[in-house]
Amino acid sequence: MRKILAIFTCFNRRELTRRSMETLSHNQNVKFDFVIVDDNSTDGTKEMLMEMPQKIDLVSGDGSLFWNGGMHKAIEHVKKEHADYAYYMLMNDDTRFFDGIFDEMEPFLKEDEVLVGAICGEHGELSYGGIKYTKGIKYDKLGPEGAGVNCSTFNANCAIIPREIFMRVGIDPYYKHSIGDFDYGLQISRLGYPIHIFHKYVGECNDNSLLLTWQDASLPRIKRLRLKESRKGLPFGDWFHFLRRNFGLGTAIVRSFTPYIKILIKK
Repeated sequence: MRKILAIFTCFNRRELTRRSMETLSHNQNVKFDFVIVDDNSTDGTKEMLMEMPQKIDLVSGDGSLFWNGGMHKAIEHVKKEHADYAYYMLMNDDTRFFDGIFDEMEPFLKEDEVLVGAICGEHGELSYGGIKYTKGIKYDKLGPEGAGVNCSTFNANCAIIPREIFMRVGIDPYYKHSIGDFDYGLQISRLGYPIHIFHKYVGECNDNSLLLTWQDASLPRIKRLRLKESRKGLPFGDWFHFLRRNFGLGTAIVRSFTPYIKILIKK
């Protein structure tokens, strides 16, 4: 039986977290252990996790970690305490994984490449998967139809990473909430490791809606600006850091102001 260490961070999504973990048990040839950062949930998530039958190493946060901080803490903990697994899986706890899908993925695991599981929405449309940069910072989001494509990076909703790669990269703690998974995958690409997508959807989770976010053009400009600079938006510092780190200083100087132009022209 193949053992994989699943890694995620959670906060106040007790039933979604439970459901996601339970769906991972619906495989015959793959068993999951867990390292989970609970960021000081108040809805009983921590207590629920302590009662679940799976092997879980539960790490506590103080409520200020958000996704990026939680995943950084989890991965660094794993490198110190759980370096004996052949494969590690980054995941999100709001995904319902399909029965037996990891039994199907297991023969495709390789020691020198990342295997991404694409996630669909409730109507079968692509939610999360591989990312292929096409020109500058423009990219295509790829699902199972892109199985033969070497991706640039990925959404970390389901990404299985072999030990050799896992030990060489990490989540940049600079980011406040998002972008960290894109940055993580780009680190892997720069090291020369391939990133491929499995040829079937592996689970279901609706894509985040743009309504009432900084990208919602129906909102007043000042509200969009506040939302953009919020922790869950696209703060200037995070965006500039991502662009400079992955695309160079020139691109960062020019493209870091693009979101403000979109807000200004109500696009």
